[in-house]
Amino acid sequence: MRITNKSISNNFLVDMQRNLQNLNKIQQQVSSMKNFSKPSDDPLNVERSMQMHTSLNATDQYYSNITSALSSMQTTDTTMGQLGTVLTSVRSDLVKAGAPGYTQDERDKINDEVRQYVSQFAQILNTNLGGEYIFGGTQGLSKPVTTVTDTAGNVSIEYADAKGNVVDSIPEVVSSGFNINNWKIGSVTLDLLKSDGTPDKTITLNPNYPEEAKNVDDLVKNLNNQIQGKNSDDNKGFIDKVSVVKTNDGNIKFLAVNSSDDIKISTDISDMTKVNGKQLSNVDMANIGADKTIEVSQGVVLDYNATASSVMQYGENNNNAINDDNVKALMNRIQHHLAGQVLDMDSGSDTYTEGAEKVVDSTGEVKYYKWKTDEDAAKNELTNQDLTDIDAASKGLLKVRSQIGAKEKRMEALQDQNKSSKLDIQETLSETEDIDLTQKTIEYSTMITVYQACLQTAAKVMQPTLMNYLS
Repeated sequence: MRITNKSISNNFLVDMQRNLQNLNKIQQQVSSMKNFSKPSDDPLNVERSMQMHTSLNATDQYYSNITSALSSMQTTDTTMGQLGTVLTSVRSDLVKAGAPGYTQDERDKINDEVRQYVSQFAQILNTNLGGEYIFGGTQGLSKPVTTVTDTAGNVSIEYADAKGNVVDSIPEVVSSGFNINNWKIGSVTLDLLKSDGTPDKTITLNPNYPEEAKNVDDLVKNLNNQIQGKNSDDNKGFIDKVSVVKTNDGNIKFLAVNSSDDIKISTDISDMTKVNGKQLSNVDMANIGADKTIEVSQGVVLDYNATASSVMQYGENNNNAINDDNVKALMNRIQHHLAGQVLDMDSGSDTYTEGAEKVVDSTGEVKYYKWKTDEDAAKNELTNQDLTDIDAASKGLLKVRSQIGAKEKRMEALQDQNKSSKLDIQETLSETEDIDLTQKTIEYSTMITVYQACLQTAAKVMQPTLMNYLS
């Protein structure tokens, strides 16, 4: 068989093109320092590389989350130290005021100093970091507390809603040990009360309407649908006034949307019997007492904040607790005692009057008592119960601070773990993507030699003759 010059030329061009492509690929690898530039170069490793880049981006985001939470906890730790200093200063003033020989005029001057400490305590609770109030819970964009000064000059620390209005700390209306079988029969009744305490509007909720509730999520949906029923007369003005939510531990909680609404609950469902006749806490107060959470690795979510209510509460240390074991009530008592006043225990009333003190007994019943002047009794309170209570408040503060410290230490460990994880991913990614420069340099030199040899061989084999020009 005769092989023509044309066939030789075509074969040479095909081989030459292949050599050029191989040379070009190595040139791209050397210039980019990567093994591949498009999926077709190495489909398997390209897929692995994309997965590792996704993991690397997620790791970077987790590191950012950890750093942000750690910064917040460090500020919280420092700030709680300042709160402890304030309580220590108030305690020193109490010891001074109870010393023999101090007159009421001198205690009045000490009271002026204590009032400044109360204002300072509230100011510290409103510490802002990067536009977010660190003690504000999930309502971090607004101040968690405000101060109110009465006609006698006493300063009171009050919780505040998003608009800065004072809100009461009321126990949360939440089920205990939720069991869907307990909700198969029975109902929940909500009463929206007038200013005189009589019902203005009433709604009865059926847990299994419009469909049978099979779990807590179905139940929450059913109850909210009945409350928000736009086309039903059954809700009788409760639209946007009550919210039913699922708690983190799987219970069900009722909240008043507006802090100004006085809504009470009654039910025959065993999960809720402990809250019968109780007023609903409001969304703002629930947010102030809520834990902020952040994801620090895949599937791992941690809370990292201290709330104003946890800092203020030193008795039953739960958010939204209402009793005398809180800094607000303690500071109010101290100021009245320094002014020579004590509670008139014979003046107990179920209704509030201006200047009265709200006291909650062991059964949870609320009574309002007036203050009366009795300098000797007031001095006795300063040197006994008030000192005991402020020590308890300081211990409660230290407990919360120690919890923040423990979380801070864990975050620091997670930060180190995140850095190590990132290095491991980068190392594996480098092994997958990056070239061996020494190897590729040798391959490049080899391909140059092959290419030059190809040209030289073709020049000798494909020598032109006269026939090439005549044909």
